[in-house]
Amino acid sequence: MNCLRSFLSHKVVLLTVWVLAAFAPWLFYICRVGHVFIDIVLFDGFCTALFWLMTASAISATVLAFLRIRASRLKDKPLLPAPFLWWSAASFLLTLIFTVVWIASLATMGKESSPVALRMLLPTLPIGAAVIAAVFFALFFPALSSPKLRTAIAVVTIAALLFGTIGTLYPLSKFRFLADPMVLDTGKGYSIVFATNTSGTGFVRYDYGGKTYTLYDTDNGRKENALVHSVFVPYEHLDGNAYTVGATRVIDELSYGGTNGKTIVSDIYRFSERNRNAQATYLSVSDWHTYNDLALRTASLRTEYDGILLLGDALPGLQFEEEAAEYIVKFGGDLSGGTIPVVYVRGNHETRGAYATELSGALGLEKFYYTVETDACRFVVLDSAEDKNDDHPEYGGMTDYTAHRTQMVEWLEGLTPSEKPTVILSHAPEICIENDLRARAFAAIESLNATLMVSGHYHVAELRKEKDLDILLDGGHSGKSFVASALTLTRTGIGIEAWNDKGTTILTHTIDYRTPAADC
Repeated sequence: MNCLRSFLSHKVVLLTVWVLAAFAPWLFYICRVGHVFIDIVLFDGFCTALFWLMTASAISATVLAFLRIRASRLKDKPLLPAPFLWWSAASFLLTLIFTVVWIASLATMGKESSPVALRMLLPTLPIGAAVIAAVFFALFFPALSSPKLRTAIAVVTIAALLFGTIGTLYPLSKFRFLADPMVLDTGKGYSIVFATNTSGTGFVRYDYGGKTYTLYDTDNGRKENALVHSVFVPYEHLDGNAYTVGATRVIDELSYGGTNGKTIVSDIYRFSERNRNAQATYLSVSDWHTYNDLALRTASLRTEYDGILLLGDALPGLQFEEEAAEYIVKFGGDLSGGTIPVVYVRGNHETRGAYATELSGALGLEKFYYTVETDACRFVVLDSAEDKNDDHPEYGGMTDYTAHRTQMVEWLEGLTPSEKPTVILSHAPEICIENDLRARAFAAIESLNATLMVSGHYHVAELRKEKDLDILLDGGHSGKSFVASALTLTRTGIGIEAWNDKGTTILTHTIDYRTPAADC
């Protein structure tokens, strides 16, 4: 028993238990992206109750540490009384359990979601670190026996708080572009989309018809202060032309005045001329789920694309603008090099999170369903949105996708057949989870004489059929492997090839057009 008393009253043990107890509710809170799944399995509000238990444990450990350190300063240094012994033992055990819980919560988030936890931590870091440092200095600092150790801790803590405070007021990182731009074909013109590592304003510059154009990313006349920028450019201004993108760092945006930093301008990009040949090849990529490098490496195993189809599910959810910048804009820029057009289809994971409502505006898209006319074919882009009912706990009461899909199907029913081959793009091949809307959508597609639908969502590469419509599921990631595909449109049909990250061909197939292709 005396050994247990000695162990639990040791300063190092008290300090360790207090630090872990103080961090537990904080770090468990930042892992809350995954809490909904635990609440579904156990009971609604379980994780909230657990958070408050962790908070109570942290307060208890702080009070206990204070009382024990105060008692240790007494001349007669009494032994740890029995009530304090059991209190200390319970605090030690609870802290151990809660530490395991938040580590397990972070670990189960995996590669895709753990960066979200880090981004949730960053805004609270200055205040949280300051509070913990203040309590540490009040409780433990005077009790440290070594003057040199006290001095070293004081210097490190003050320096960390100083640089942390400066970093929150003024950005310390170098201002740069994340990647090449991504040029989206919106069906009405091009949206040149690019991203920087910190916030600022953005512009596009090019020459056309003897005039130099400098077009800013604006909203009703005010420049957007953001990481992601999009600038609309007419087709004829960009086809076969050169352009640059630029950005100016914004340090302070105020009601009166403000402070700007450095302006950066990209290298010159030479955008491709619209394909006038009888053949066009499109790279198709879906479900990369933050595996940017793996998907890029797989796509690079085939070359010479005329355009790129991004079929969605870039990441687990869109909580932050940084995620859209990294996993959509940067990824599209790395794939296309800013020189060929990209068609974007929203995945179900891009409908989740606080930034999801900002995505269409950030990319320069009015809606996520639209048509794109190329010389080779007409793409009909559909938005299958979420894959569960609107009242599912995952969505936190923030979705009304049944109404959204109803509007999309009404729009689809208003389209007329094209003289060009028609290709449907939809993240989920079902298009709508509602049976009546699904039936209407496929009836409308049948009336358009569509030749092929290209989809993702299932992370496999295979061909399916819906009545007479061929459906390509184009692959995506599955653990450590990835599958991409390509469509080659000719005068008579569409050639399909899918391959994995080892370069092995997964499938090849040719589909004849349902109606004769118009001359390209």
